[in-house]
Amino acid sequence: MQLNAKLRELLPLVGVLSPAATVNVERFSTVVDMGAHIQAVAVVALGDMAAETIDAKLYACDSDGNNAVALTANSATQLAAHASNNDNKQIVLNVRSDDLLASGKRYVKLGVVTGGASGGPVGAVILAQPRMGSAASVDLASVVQLVG
Repeated sequence: MQLNAKLRELLPLVGVLSPAATVNVERFSTVVDMGAHIQAVAVVALGDMAAETIDAKLYACDSDGNNAVALTANSATQLAAHASNNDNKQIVLNVRSDDLLASGKRYVKLGVVTGGASGGPVGAVILAQPRMGSAASVDLASVVQLVG
């Protein structure tokens, strides 16, 4: 690790769950190729949530996101339904590439769902530690600016 490197140069943005209402139909992030990364961290941001349970899970999957298998050791404990306890909170999930070995897959995605039809706004970013090269070479194509 370079001591004088900027954090954005060390941790590329490799996945995203665009902010949107999240209810009882699970929403998924873009798929991340863990063959190119040592580990990744998903940061889920919850908004003003309804009094419903909230689940956030990482899944091993194929490159197109299909045939997903929940990585139970890398999934959050379900947040209990509450009128305000989950509002404006964050959930942080980490996964290492070797966590996928048992699944026989090399891709991962994040899924978020609530236990009811009201839900609330949820977004997430996934940052990763690349095996080689600079972060700029593996940032998502949707990244429009790198500042600082």
